[in-house]
Amino acid sequence: MTTPPYEVLANDTTLLTFDGRVLELFGYGDAHRLHVWQEPRLEFGTGRKPRIEIIIGQPGVPRHSFPYDPERLDALRAFAVQLARGVAERPRL
Repeated sequence: MTTPPYEVLANDTTLLTFDGRVLELFGYGDAHRLHVWQEPRLEFGTGRKPRIEIIIGQPGVPRHSFPYDPERLDALRAFAVQLARGVAERPRL
């Protein structure tokens, strides 16, 4: 089993990292940090230009959407599993 931190490239310019507590998105000259208490999850679109959306479990919080390279889908799905596990195992306040 792999231990944190986990990281995966969605495309040539977008990196996702997860240390067990914080999901970070780097790309397009910007960075975003989402904590497990915000319940982030990844959803994968399909089609000619597939995209990933980072969905936050709280209403009213903006979504982050960006393209991914289809050949990276397996690695991205494995990353999404680790993220979901981290969210499910987070300490409850």
